[in-house]
Amino acid sequence: MSGQSPSFHYWAIHDGKFIGEFQLRTQFTENVLTDIGSIGYAVRVSEWGKGYGTEILRQGLILAKEHRMETVLLTINEKNTASIHVCEKLGGELRDIIAAYNEAEGHHFLKRYWITL
Repeated sequence: MSGQSPSFHYWAIHDGKFIGEFQLRTQFTENVLTDIGSIGYAVRVSEWGKGYGTEILRQGLILAKEHRMETVLLTINEKNTASIHVCEKLGGELRDIIAAYNEAEGHHFLKRYWITL
């Protein structure tokens, strides 16, 4: 399960303006399971609080189904309450919390959420 997972990257555009992005990784490699998750998404800071995160994830789940995925994994920093809220609203079920490390955040904890499609 180690190595790179096939990855797809999408931009969210509204009225010609970049709003955010979505990443889908279709195989559950070690890195996907313990760090980056099979889904990643982000919203431009100037667009926070407008519902775009929910819509980006909602559309991303449709894309995951189109790639024949039955479940997806989101790994969310425990301090990211906005993303946790969006994930739970769209069916994310918390399975566990794991310790993680990266240069940008240092030592932190990731909540691992699974969504059944």
